[in-house]
Amino acid sequence: MKKEVIAKFCDQAGINDWMLHRLNRKTYNNYIRVINYHEIYLKDKRQFESHLRFYSENFSNCNYKTFEAFLRAEYSFMDKPGIMLTFDDGFIDNYENAAPLLEKYGFTGYFMVSSGLIGKKKYMSVDELMDLKKKGHVIGCHTHSHHRMSNTDSQDILNKEITKSKEILQGMIHDEVNIFCWCFGDKGSYVNSAYKTIVKSGYKYAFMTDSYPIYQRCNPRHIQRTNIQTYWDMSTVKFQLCGFMDWWFMKKRKTDEAITT
Repeated sequence: MKKEVIAKFCDQAGINDWMLHRLNRKTYNNYIRVINYHEIYLKDKRQFESHLRFYSENFSNCNYKTFEAFLRAEYSFMDKPGIMLTFDDGFIDNYENAAPLLEKYGFTGYFMVSSGLIGKKKYMSVDELMDLKKKGHVIGCHTHSHHRMSNTDSQDILNKEITKSKEILQGMIHDEVNIFCWCFGDKGSYVNSAYKTIVKSGYKYAFMTDSYPIYQRCNPRHIQRTNIQTYWDMSTVKFQLCGFMDWWFMKKRKTDEAITT
């Protein structure tokens, strides 16, 4: 609530817009902002659509092919920065409520699913994941059991949550799964043993949640995301995107990236 009050004040004072304009001018619009959502409740659907409308006016959709080319510095954003919309956990409302709106506004969705939850109550089925893939969306791995990594995890646990979950997902969707997405992202949940298993398992990309724009030739296993809640009004959304949260997470981001290297 405190953040929302500050965000509203900054928006009324024009600070959010000024900060976002400053960030875009400083980087020549050549970056990707990766956002993560979770559940998209029916009651928040209208508000979520207002977010998408804002993104469509101020950012360019970044599909998977463009994402890979951008990281290799073979593609640059010129007019507007890129945006990637990710959805954690594999909830059924991502399919029912989010996906149709993504397609309405021309956005690619990146759905990070836990292989052990697929088909369970409130979660997407294999057929729904296949339908998303067929429509051009991307499926990533979010561990097997939505597991928070810890230094106490045995290698058997890591193999199950990171390696085996990749194999299960690939078998379900009949395609490669190259994205791993960490769960939770709070202090202590990024650990070096898990990072080594991610690398060994063949994931090309790893998504985190320490808020920072993505630039060309950055570490592909340090893809930072900025959290957005579906029910937030636009003042809070802009507050999250304009650079304030990048500064707020700076110390944690450096610590977590040092651990996962």
